[in-house]
Amino acid sequence: MGTESRTSISSSATRKLLLYGALLSFSSIFQMGYSNAYPNTSIETFKIYLNDSFDGQLDPPSFSWIWSAVLNIWFIGFAIGSLLSVPLADQVGRKSCLLIGNAGNFISATLSCLAIPLNLWWLYMGSRLLFAVSAAISMNSLILLLQESSPSSLRGTMSFYAEMAFVITNAIGVVCGMRIVLGWNLLLLTGLAIIPSLFSLLIIFPFHESPKFLLLKKKDAEAAKNSLRFYQNADAEECDRFLREAEEETAKGGKIENESPPGFSDFLRVPHLKKGLLLGILSLQLTTSIWPIIYLSTEFLVRANIDAMTAEGVSTLMLLFSTISTVIGMIVVERFSRRKIFLSFAALNVSALILFVLSASLQHSWDEAKYGCIAAICLHGISYSETRLVLRSRFMSVWRLVPSHGSSQLNWSLFPIGPLPRVQPSVSISPLDLSFHSSLFLSMIQSSPSASLGLSFSFLSSSFLV
Repeated sequence: MGTESRTSISSSATRKLLLYGALLSFSSIFQMGYSNAYPNTSIETFKIYLNDSFDGQLDPPSFSWIWSAVLNIWFIGFAIGSLLSVPLADQVGRKSCLLIGNAGNFISATLSCLAIPLNLWWLYMGSRLLFAVSAAISMNSLILLLQESSPSSLRGTMSFYAEMAFVITNAIGVVCGMRIVLGWNLLLLTGLAIIPSLFSLLIIFPFHESPKFLLLKKKDAEAAKNSLRFYQNADAEECDRFLREAEEETAKGGKIENESPPGFSDFLRVPHLKKGLLLGILSLQLTTSIWPIIYLSTEFLVRANIDAMTAEGVSTLMLLFSTISTVIGMIVVERFSRRKIFLSFAALNVSALILFVLSASLQHSWDEAKYGCIAAICLHGISYSETRLVLRSRFMSVWRLVPSHGSSQLNWSLFPIGPLPRVQPSVSISPLDLSFHSSLFLSMIQSSPSASLGLSFSFLSSSFLV
């Protein structure tokens, strides 16, 4: 039995907990989604900014390399932050870890804004490195805090808040990056992130630490009861039940005070955990293409002979479709086979990339083929959201099979994998203006997801992903 005191809570407590989850998620994730999306549609203004930073001496090839470094440093920072996040959350607590991550988000947003009037491109690049580390810490600690503070009936919904916040703030970023909105003024564009980042830093103080962490890590039963009252409106009887169930789980999990939690090697030896880890690695390969699309879909479309304003509009439409698709997915994911949803939309996602490659290649001899690129970009946004949503839903279920003291270790094992395979296709952006046509570049990107999709088809069984 889990450590939640109840499988469900009152309607008033449910509304309060959902409100808490929304406030924490959208404020903490805003910098991650917004600041990764606005470079897409504001790329022309950034070209001017970087050229001014080099006193007008920046040629197109040099811009490609520098802009690539500015974008790709995020993956290095996110990998570092992912490796640090769970050990840090286990040491200082979920709330304190989230506070540290949100403080880093606020500082990075401030630095990126200062870099614009100072014309210091390296300061803007450094701010992206800091915000990447902070974003990973914030996201991981946020998910842990929301999961451990919710009853089992709401844990899935609370876990999806981070995903929803990411796609919505992505859409906000790409809209604001359009030149008809804020893309013409980088100071306003980058400065907008300061407001929600500051809000996310201040709002965390009234919140309590998660009851599970307080009880199992800090051994503070009274503080755990106070946390339950804060999050779930639990009465005295329900708090006592929580303590008893937590003690039962601890005993069943074989956890003793001087026993260290399971390490990474356990996920290589235990059959069902090893299967989950392998599936996680394969499945995350299917997400590698989204970052070049988020960063450069406008540029790709312009190279397919689509005018810049239309390309910005299509990029915006793609992320709006992605947001709508995520909302729909949250509703239907519990009603249909996750295995079928995952494999269907993963195949659709890879097909969208192939469609773009073929359309961009044909455009040189048949200009009407460029409209296939538009369809492919929009289709990619829809299918990617569903694939990622099912992945997160499935991993939530896997975590429930792991004792409480091991679930964070599984999270720590899987969480850093996400950004690492994305470095390879993203680094390939650097010679974009020199050597690659967008169709060739995207064909490189889709090769890894295609292979992973084939392995997933043969590897997945209905007993694991249903």
